[in-house]
Amino acid sequence: MKIISISNIKGGVGKTTTASVLAVGLAEKGYRVLLIDSDPQTNLTMCFIQEQADCKPSLYHVYSNGEAVDDVKVAVKNNLDLIIGDFELCNADLQFAKAGRLKMLKKAIKSINTEYDFVIIDTPPNLGVLSLNAFIASDYMVVPMSADSFSLKSVRLLKETLDDVADETEKELPVAGILLTRYNNRTNVSKLLENSLNSAAKLLGTKVFESRIRQAVILQESQIAREDLFSYAVNAKVTEDYRGFIDEFLERTGV
Repeated sequence: MKIISISNIKGGVGKTTTASVLAVGLAEKGYRVLLIDSDPQTNLTMCFIQEQADCKPSLYHVYSNGEAVDDVKVAVKNNLDLIIGDFELCNADLQFAKAGRLKMLKKAIKSINTEYDFVIIDTPPNLGVLSLNAFIASDYMVVPMSADSFSLKSVRLLKETLDDVADETEKELPVAGILLTRYNNRTNVSKLLENSLNSAAKLLGTKVFESRIRQAVILQESQIAREDLFSYAVNAKVTEDYRGFIDEFLERTGV
């Protein structure tokens, strides 16, 4: 089982979209996947479930009550289960102050080691206790970055945090790659930022994925319709972009 954090401390970079599309794409290839919504905004959950209030318990209960993953997960597609997010996690940094608080998610996931091929974690756009739990539990990280909101400062902060995680766990968390999202090859901005992205990738000890996820309204449309991208727009160019990314991801993670 491989555990993957999808992370960037900047918002609006396609992090949740990438987590959901990656999970569905892997499930369609026959892999057993668990998707975890670790962002209190619960946007990932809303991609799959309409009435969130009727779907308790949630990830909050894993943290607060030590609920087992098998008791909180819900099936959302063939080969794909979801642990729903919860707005209650907004206070996670204050509420979960007990010893061992940074390894709670790792402990919970450990019990399902033989049930899934992949666990995909959508992390919040910050470096608080929820993100740190995800990082410590993970085997790899994918960092989405949009061409219109790239910031080398955010990458430096992420690198510092990953170094701290390595000190805590005595093991480095490899970054599988930086994924360029909302890409438009007709703009000078996208082209100019690619050099900066390569610098960011070097700082994180990784490479930019060759696949570029182009800007497309279809992504938002599919989320509003609560349909996965591969069903909603099977022949769209952005769907092909994500297919290419998933193939690269599998190659880089040794699958």
